[in-house]
Order: sequence, then structure tokens, then C-alpha cells
Amino acid sequence: MLKSYKCYQDVLDTLLEGCQIISPDWRYLYLNDAAARHSSKTKKELLGSTMIEMYPGIQDTEMFVKLRDCMEKRTPHRTENEFTFPDGSKGSFDLIMEPVPEGVLIFSWNITEHKQTEKLLLEIINSSPVGIYIIQDRRFRLVNSTFQKGVGYTESELSDIYPFEIVHPEDREMVRENAVKMLKGERVSPYEYRYLCKSGESNWAAEQLTSIQFQGKRATLGNFMDITGRKLAEEKLGRSYERLQRAMDATIQTIALIVETRDPYTSGHQQRVARLASAIAEEMRLPKEQIETIRMSGLLHDIGKIYVPAEILSKPGRLSDPEMNMIKTHPQVGSDILKTLELPWRICPMVLQHHERMDGSGYPSGLTGEDIILESRILAVADVVEATASHRPYRPALGIDKALEEIWQNKGLLYDSRVVDACIELFSEKRFDL
Repeated sequence: MLKSYKCYQDVLDTLLEGCQIISPDWRYLYLNDAAARHSSKTKKELLGSTMIEMYPGIQDTEMFVKLRDCMEKRTPHRTENEFTFPDGSKGSFDLIMEPVPEGVLIFSWNITEHKQTEKLLLEIINSSPVGIYIIQDRRFRLVNSTFQKGVGYTESELSDIYPFEIVHPEDREMVRENAVKMLKGERVSPYEYRYLCKSGESNWAAEQLTSIQFQGKRATLGNFMDITGRKLAEEKLGRSYERLQRAMDATIQTIALIVETRDPYTSGHQQRVARLASAIAEEMRLPKEQIETIRMSGLLHDIGKIYVPAEILSKPGRLSDPEMNMIKTHPQVGSDILKTLELPWRICPMVLQHHERMDGSGYPSGLTGEDIILESRILAVADVVEATASHRPYRPALGIDKALEEIWQNKGLLYDSRVVDACIELFSEKRFDL
């Protein structure tokens, strides 16, 4: 072990991320246990050996080119690379390379699951009945098959076309104005315009734009639906709107499913929280639209956990302080993700505040009392009741009686009194069942 890193050995060896130090002659000077597990070789085989000996052909990879640049020019790099696990399966890793006196320090994160999620999302996008595209630097960067079919151009042809070229000349200014408003952060409602197909035919489209981050840079996400032949038919336009609403609900359900597939121990948690939260809202006689927004928020409230490593989510023992702090980021991460989507505006603050508590002991902002929006106070009670009553990796299910005891004992302290009363009424008088 290198002297300069010996004092940190205990910390480095317990990291979930891989950590290794490579010398200027490409030898492994240090590996922690996680890095050894990521490799197809043993720790004993790797230490003292060179990367070139261990992995023939590695010199021809992009990763090695960046590693050499970091070694020779002392330039930090970040890259992704695919490795082979000991069982022969493939895994994707996010690598950070930093120059150190002994050579190069490399941290590696296993992002295989993240890549699989990306692949699933792309499959969902490509199977969508709505045209979807992403524009970045004034060029189409992603187009699904529905959009290609609608405009009559292939993906490669669209990559060489300036996006406004497919907009009818008389409608370009209106489309440009909506794009500028969206980029300024203003809400842009779905609008209609004429577009030009490859055949020269002019058709009508309904479109909605959203500003997003794509591969680390700002981009525009467009949802595109052909409405040719139905432009003036109010009844058919109404059905189109309903289909878009159903598509949004299906998308929300899919996102919730993706989050829960990462944590099989809490499978169905978001669905049950959504059902209980909307039932509490009904018991409190809230407006129908508000109840529906609460239901959608319940389905999405834990989306931020997609950025929490699965091994932390399913850890059977007590979480360390750093692990708990990572868990506590999920309301903010979830809110940031949902801001990029065209959803009812109160969903983001609902997700952000669902772990706040009436006495200020919650997170992420330590809000108190009425500073916490009512919808989040409802979500908080539904979340606690479901989590307490259900099985978790670190304990067996405690049952609904224990869950109701928890909210009753902390009524007015941690949880809104009106919400607690409505929840208990549901289970005691209305025979509600999770």
C-alpha cells in the first residue's frame, strides 16, 4: 500500500465505488475491494501487474487513450467503458481519472443498471404513438419512429436538416416564438402548426416543447402529434386531448414501475401510497382536480431514488450517515427530474416536500407547519403508513395498527392533524385496505 494513501486505506476499502491507482508504467499500485470485484481478475493477480498484461488489446480502447492523456499531460478525464465480469457478463462503468503523484487515481461506478434503464426508456420512446424528438445545437439529435413516419424522413436524413425547414413558411415565426418562450422558462401550451413532409405535402401537427438536459447540455424535447383531417373537428380534437392525458398517465405509471424494479423489496409502494393519499384527499373533500394531482404525485414521489445505488436501497442493515444522506437527496432529485416534464405544476413541490415534518425535523428544507403544502402533508402521512405497515429489507412488516399508532402519537407534531384524522377515519370507519 502506498504510504501517502495508507492512512485512508480503511475508508477506501469500504467504498461502494471502485478505487485504484495506476503507475506511469501501467502497473496496479492499489485496488480496493470494490475495484477487484469489478474486474475479471483477482486482486492478487492485478497488484504489481500491468494493465496491458492483464487486458490484451486495452491500448486500442478510448479509455486507455484518455488514461494515457491523464498520465502524460496530467489532465483529468471522465469516460464510460464496458468491462467483462468474472462470469463473462458485460457491465458498464463510469470512470473518473485524476492525476496523483504516484500516477493516476481512478474511481469507477457500476452504471450497468442505469444503462439498462436508458435502453428501456429508449424502447418506450420508440414505441410511443406520439412523435418524439430532441433538438440540440439546431439539429435533430434523437427522433423516434413515429416522428420519422409522420414527416417522411429517415433518422439520418433528419440529422442533416435544419428543424425549421420542415415547418410551413407561414407558421415558422409562430413556432419560433413558442420555442423562444420555452427557452426563457415560460410555460408553453400545446400549439398547432403546419409541417412539410418529404413528399412536399403540407399537414397539421399539435406540438408541445420542453427544455431538458440531454447528454450534459441544454436541449429541446418535442412531442409531436399529426392532427391532419381533424383540425376543425372539436369532438375529434377532444378525443386527441384525452389520448394525450392517457399517454401522460401511462408514462407516469411506467416511470413509477422503473423506479420500483430497482428495489424489489418496496415493489408496489408508490402505487399504494398514491391510492391511500388520494383516498385521504377524498375523505377531506378536496376538489377532484386536486385529488387527481395528489394521486399522480403519489405515483412519482420516490422517482429520485433512481439515482440512489440499488445496494443502498435494499441494504438489510442500518445505513451509515453517508448512505442516509444519499437517501435524503431523493426528494430534491425527484423534483429536478419532474421539472423537465410537462406535468401539473404542483407535482414538483409535492414530491420535493413529502419528507418535511410539521415540527421542522424533516428534509430537505426543514419546513414547518403551513409552510409545507397541504398535498405534501397528505403524501407524508400516506407514505409513513404504507412504509410502516409493509415489509422492508431491514425489518418485517409492522402492520396497519402500528402504522396508525405512529401517526396518532405524532399527530400535530410530525403530521398534520386534519390529515391524520382523515386517514384514521378511512381505516376505522370506512374499512380501507392497503
